[in-house]
Amino acid sequence: MSTIVCAISGQAPEEPCFSPKTGHVYEKRVITKIIESSGKCPVTKEDMTLDDIVDVKANKAVRPRPATATSIPGMLSLLQSEWDALMTETHELKNALDTTRKQLSHALYQHDAACRVVARLLRERDASRAQVLQLQEQLSNLRFSEAAGGDKMEVDEGEIGLTQEILDRMIECSKGLSKTRKKREFPDLAPVADVKRMTCVSSHPIHQSTAPGIVSVDMHKADDSRIVTGGVDAQVILFDAAKEKPIQKMLGHGKKVNSVVLHPQREVIISASSDNTCRVWANTDGKAYDCVNVVRRHTGEVMEVSLHALGDYFSTCAKDKSFGIHDLTQGRVVRHVTDLEQSYNCLRFHPDGLLLAGGTSTKVVNLWDIKAQKIVATLNGQEGEINTLSFSENGYYLASGSKNGQVKLWDLRKPIDIQTLTADGPVNSVRFDGTGQYLAVASNSLQVFNFETKSSLAQTVEFKDHQAPVMGVCFGQHAKSLASVSMDRSLKLYKAK
Repeated sequence: MSTIVCAISGQAPEEPCFSPKTGHVYEKRVITKIIESSGKCPVTKEDMTLDDIVDVKANKAVRPRPATATSIPGMLSLLQSEWDALMTETHELKNALDTTRKQLSHALYQHDAACRVVARLLRERDASRAQVLQLQEQLSNLRFSEAAGGDKMEVDEGEIGLTQEILDRMIECSKGLSKTRKKREFPDLAPVADVKRMTCVSSHPIHQSTAPGIVSVDMHKADDSRIVTGGVDAQVILFDAAKEKPIQKMLGHGKKVNSVVLHPQREVIISASSDNTCRVWANTDGKAYDCVNVVRRHTGEVMEVSLHALGDYFSTCAKDKSFGIHDLTQGRVVRHVTDLEQSYNCLRFHPDGLLLAGGTSTKVVNLWDIKAQKIVATLNGQEGEINTLSFSENGYYLASGSKNGQVKLWDLRKPIDIQTLTADGPVNSVRFDGTGQYLAVASNSLQVFNFETKSSLAQTVEFKDHQAPVMGVCFGQHAKSLASVSMDRSLKLYKAK
């Protein structure tokens, strides 16, 4: 079968057309020019118009083979030309691919940089919002004080003093607790075997990552699901352990929160901070906690706050070599002791409420009698600066922890040091459970001890779940749960499985 060729050029047409009048096939562009110039077919000399030609359908993707492709030299020449064209096209494609890759890399770099900028701006926005909220609260407190015609919020009224009425209430409370304490039993107390089986059941990084670290924690005496924490980010956070989410973040402090206390009978939280203040937060409307009182008597960092057994008074100690006793209901200072030889790093009420124990940087524990209003005993023997104190529930024992990793157990009836424990780092917190049977020690790890005998502690279990030093610890009701906080920004909860 012969190849269809143009009747004029003798070549395979690229755009073929056919004339029914002459019966010939033409290259369309050639016959069109001839008809426009002469109006006749150059082969048959017949008159023709453009209406006499009909397009022939052809596959334009496959070009017709030229006549030169009918011989071997022609085919070789054709293949060489196609190879050269292919190499040229490949080179252009490679250049285009390289350019596209560079553009994509630049776009990805710009996207990553934009994401970093957005993240930084979001952090700055959150920090700015927190500062605005803090300033708004301070402004509202100032306006409230001015509207009230006094300095109620700053507690600048004079000391009430430990009046006879206050002392009588404390003495009566102490007598009542002393009588019932000896008869108290704890049938629901978690046995040692259950405490040994405790494990970390959840971990919650609830404070800001820009100022990482949680330094204080407290758990409600009757409701293990309610936990309050204080962080380096100056926030006080109320956490719901049952729902595993924060209930409320309380803003107002300007520096880290060193100590927090959750009132066992009222909707009240007390916090102490390195901004030289102590704040009282109350939930008066059943919706949210608001700051109802700010104690500004101290001129140094407020290190710890402790609640009296009556629930109406709390103590504070600060780096300005002073400590105070405050009225929770009236919002006033009862007694501000400023004539100390050294400042207290920690200060705790005795369970009966008539003694205050203060731990100093000079390695001693002072026992301050509330009735006599003076130091009645000094416990010597600690080899490091004392960071933390905790009384046992029966009131007989006091645990003290120091920066050199020592934990001493004191018998207050004698008073003498009856046992020394060694932790794996500086002791940041010690805490007896509500029954006095277990003692938790927070240092680089978290250790729990139990009274193996009436006057001897033995290690029960050790937890190493935190990635940084453990700063605070507290027990739940009947020692069936445990909460700890750390500089790794996490609140961890422990229960027996």
